[in-house]
Parts: sequence; C-alpha cells; structure tokens
Amino acid sequence: MTRRFRSTQVRPRDRGYEFGSAHAEQVGASVAAYRQLFDRAAGSAVDLDHWGTLALERITAAAPAIAREIAGIADGAGLPVTAVAAINARTEVLAAVGGVTPSECSTVVRLRDGDAPVSIQAWDWFAELADLWFVWEIPHENGHLTTTVTEYGIVGKIGVNDRGLGVHFNILHHSEDGNGIGVPVHVLARAVLDESRDLNHALVRLAQAKVSASTSLTLVADSGGESAAVSVELNPGGIGYALPDRDGLLVHTNHFLSSPANLHDTELRDGPDTVIRFDMLRRRLSGRPDVDAPAVVEAMTSHLLGGGATCCHVDPALPTAARFETLATVSLDVENGTLTAHSGGPCTIPADFAAPTKENTVLKLKRIDNMDILTHDVDALVEFYHGVLGLPFHLPYEKEEVWAAIDMGNVTLYIFKSEVGEHAPRRTAVNPDNAPGYDSIAFEVDSLDEAEAALDGRVEWVDERIQWKHPSGTWYQYRPFFDPDGNMLYVTEPHIVGAGV
Repeated sequence: MTRRFRSTQVRPRDRGYEFGSAHAEQVGASVAAYRQLFDRAAGSAVDLDHWGTLALERITAAAPAIAREIAGIADGAGLPVTAVAAINARTEVLAAVGGVTPSECSTVVRLRDGDAPVSIQAWDWFAELADLWFVWEIPHENGHLTTTVTEYGIVGKIGVNDRGLGVHFNILHHSEDGNGIGVPVHVLARAVLDESRDLNHALVRLAQAKVSASTSLTLVADSGGESAAVSVELNPGGIGYALPDRDGLLVHTNHFLSSPANLHDTELRDGPDTVIRFDMLRRRLSGRPDVDAPAVVEAMTSHLLGGGATCCHVDPALPTAARFETLATVSLDVENGTLTAHSGGPCTIPADFAAPTKENTVLKLKRIDNMDILTHDVDALVEFYHGVLGLPFHLPYEKEEVWAAIDMGNVTLYIFKSEVGEHAPRRTAVNPDNAPGYDSIAFEVDSLDEAEAALDGRVEWVDERIQWKHPSGTWYQYRPFFDPDGNMLYVTEPHIVGAGV
C-alpha cells in the first residue's frame, strides 16, 4: 500500500513540526533502522551525533529552509535534530564509514514530440526498510507544490514540482566518495524541486554543490509543449552529464555515463549488474515509436539478474544485510506536477499504472486571489478598510466607478455596489449560534494588545478578547469586530508550537 501525507503548514519549521508530530513513530523507526545500518556498514557503533552535526552544518549552509524543516521534524518527533540530519545524509554517512550499499535503481525517461515525457524509476533498497517510505505533498508559502517519494524523516528523493520539473535518483559510487560529509544528495533532490524556476535554474543549483557521495539526479522538464531530460552525475571530483539518444531515450542505472568520472567508478567492481540492466533497458526500448508507460514497465519487468535485476525481489536465503528488493516503482507526470508510486516492483504493477486517477490527478489551485463584498455604501467600506485599517489600494480607487480593490496582504478584497436586499444578520463570535456560510476574515498581528489599542474607539467590537488552545500546545488569542456593514473580522495573534520562519 502506498502511504501519502499532505502537509497543511507552509512555513518550513511549522511543516516539519507538523510532520514529525504526526509520524513520530515512523521517523523514530527510520532513525533506528539507519543507526543499525550505519553500525553494520562500519563494523562497529557509529557516533550518530557526530555525523548528524556535520550533516546539519552542510544542510544549513546549502538549504537553510530545509534545515529549519529538519529541525521541526526532530522537535515534532521528539528526537535530537542531529539524528534526523544524519538520516538525511544517509548516503554520505554510508560512504564515510566504508559501507558498500545496494545500487539496483533503474531510471527510464522517454521524450516524445507533441506529448509529455514518460518518466519511470524502479527504486531498490534494503528490504528491511520496505515499510518506511511514503509520498509527501509539500505546499509552499509561494503557492507552489512539491511532491516526493521519500523515507520518513528524509526530506526528499524522487519527485516532481508544479513548475514542470521532475527528479529521479540513482546512487553512484566513485573512488573519492566518503571524504567527510558534503551537501547531502537527498537534500539537493528536494531543494531543486522546491527552488527551481526552470531546468536551467536546477542545473546551476546542482553544478554548484560540493558533494561527498556520488549520485545521478536525472532532471526531466516539460513546459510549453517542449521537454528535455539530463542525468546530472554528481561526484566529489566534479560533475558530469548524460543526455538522451537521438530518439529521446535516456536510461540510467548505477554506473557513470560521463567522463572522467567513469574512470573512477567503483560500481563496476562491486555491482556489475548495472551495465547489464542498462543494456537490457536500452535494447528493449531504443528505436521504438510507441514507448509509453506500460512499455517501460514491461521492459523493466526482468528477473534475469536475480538480486541485481531491474525487478528485484528478496532472496530469503540471504542474511538481512544482503536482502534487497524493489520497494517502489514511480512514474512522474511532469506535465501536471503529480506522480504515481506503486508499492513493489514492475512485475506487480496493474495495467492502469500511471493512468490519470483521482489519486494522482490534482487540481493545481495556487492561492486565494481575491474575495468580494457587496454593499449599499461603497464609500463607507472604503473609508473603513483603507482609512481605519490602513490597507492600501490594490488598484487605483475611482469613486465614481462605485467599486474598490483593497490589498489585504495575500488576497485582494473587492468592494462592489449592491442595489437590492438587506445585509444578512450579524454574526457572533460563538460558532454554534451562527447560520452556515462564510463567517469572517482574520488578520494576523504581532501583538493583539497593540492592535486593540489602535482600533479601540474606531471599530465596533463583537466580543471581548478570546483565547483558544490546541492539545499540541499551539494557541491563539484574538478579538472580533464589525465593519460598517456588519461583516465580521478578527485580529489574531497566533502562537504556533515549533514555529519558525
């Protein structure tokens, strides 16, 4: 079963705290699992706090908003921030302690003239972590949305944003890996989705990163009827790129395709199955005009290499440390900013995989743009909202036009003239006493004391100051008042537990 979570908080620390609070058990399980994995790879107990401290320094320097989110996750889950930072640098820590990790991920992108790209990955990892991944939908303050397949407590991996950009993630191994902790590649995968305006912006972002563990981040872009794809091969020695062939096919497994990094590739010794997977996928899909999602899934449904196959299953005869499997098969819909994640390998996928469904087709609402108030007296409301509350005009106000546009910060209030009827009965601050319908507008303030002092004698208060507390510790204090027509508004002072900018 694919687990999904959509955050409701948009500020990084708040979002992290919400997530950590809701998934404290799973984040704790991820930390415990990776602690064991690190110890096993090192052959002795690893100082998680040491590696987490180094990781947090790199994350804070490279992606401060994500560092705040990680701090929120840790607070919400009741864990040291260094523990959560360490698992976000799990690729780097494993390289630093000398661990040889499984690398059976396979990615296929097919660009198509006049149609959106096909973009699919089989993600393989330790079987013991099969229950610790999910799909995370992440709204941002600017109205954009990032969606990622990742592990509990880790900020990102495979994903897509709503600006026409997707990312696939394939581990690579380079002879210079493991020298300290560089910018964690999982953080970079998330950062390019959060921050990038376009493909070029993403490429520049990755090119500037100093990493200590090698990874291929395959970027897929689709905008305005055009599409492109490129595998960005990050490594401590620099950066390399792999492009699609003349038919628009780009295949990446777990060895370097670019030079000079391919001269330092250790995967060819430790995991040579990567070259066979690459060759099989390319031969099965090259030159075909009909490459769609089902065709890619069919090509990935191969068990020829056993534990190193494109569709990888657990071998129960092997010890836990050597049991790998395809945990998820992920299809990115870059055009629409969504993804489909199937729990399991390609051979278990239903026929309608990656077809539009209610689950993976999301209406892309960006933000509330405006709201309207109808009134018999436009001038009175203009004087109140502009004169008393001090809100600026969104558009120039011309009295004879009998309408106004007021800038309320993140939404525009339009005031229009009405010639009929009477205003609805005034509402109260007691919700059960009010009829159904839109109730009020609330303005956030830094200090309720100062807001009350500024408005006293200039507005009609509905009630005294009110406080409301949530079991999480978050609380609000606020006070309602009427505009001249009897529409109810609030000034509110929020106190969000774990809040940060």
